[in-house]
Amino acid sequence: MDGVDVAAIRELSRIVFGQDYRLELMLAIRTLQEEVVTLGELAIALRVPVSSLQKPFHSLVRAGLLTPLPSDDSRRKFYGVAKSAAWDWAEELAQRVESSAP
Repeated sequence: MDGVDVAAIRELSRIVFGQDYRLELMLAIRTLQEEVVTLGELAIALRVPVSSLQKPFHSLVRAGLLTPLPSDDSRRKFYGVAKSAAWDWAEELAQRVESSAP
């Protein structure tokens, strides 16, 4: 998410979702374009602690946008990324932030 006004994304996330990191998280998932993600790799990509992403991440799981995959006994938990217009919508929201920048 290079070149993105992170503060503005978090503010919009707070307005839309009532939570600072959900939109940023959705954008990171969209940007990775992976079919499988882990919470740890997303935290690294966003340069925030895992604890900051746990609640919004699990909200995406509860919404069916991420699906837990069977464990292979590793320490990492993998999640499948569901095909959904929600990822497009997140990108559309981010574009609104970019277009309103001075």
